[in-house]
Amino acid sequence: MATPKGFGDLTVLGWGVFLGYFGVAALCYRAAVLCWRDRKGRRSCRLWVAIAAILVLLGINKQLDLHVWLNAFGRQLAAREGWYANRGIAQVVFFGVFATAVLTVSLALLWMARGSARSMAGALIGTMALATFMLIRAASFDVVDLRTDLGGFALHRLLEFVGLLMIGVSAFLAIRDPESARSEAVDSPS
Repeated sequence: MATPKGFGDLTVLGWGVFLGYFGVAALCYRAAVLCWRDRKGRRSCRLWVAIAAILVLLGINKQLDLHVWLNAFGRQLAAREGWYANRGIAQVVFFGVFATAVLTVSLALLWMARGSARSMAGALIGTMALATFMLIRAASFDVVDLRTDLGGFALHRLLEFVGLLMIGVSAFLAIRDPESARSEAVDSPS
């Protein structure tokens, strides 16, 4: 299959965001390691690991543009199978499945966060900002363009930056002051 147009974000900004995902994931992992040393607060530890894993996956997708490949594959499949004219139905179904998956992961993270340290709030809000960014990108593929441009800067990207920043700051604060990150009630057995 030929490389789809727009494959990879090979700009300085694109590489910066790509490295940002991995840098923030490393901070989350470090926060998890420090949290794990204490026998309390296992929920926060698991939450930091889950957020780190999500960031690694999003970072990989940032430069590999797996969603672009999937979109190109879907178009080729629709053309080959003769239902290209009705591809809108498949796009709506795909978005519904994707939105359900993002919502399920978001709800799972919120469920994991119950009883965790209050310092996790910024990381959770940042993660929800990234989830919103992903939904806007997915909805903007073909049918509707929800991306808004403001003075040359795409507002949907602001969600990505703010999300990464909030998660990174929360992880940094948890690393800097591990006691505050562990100042939660002892988790119930799970």
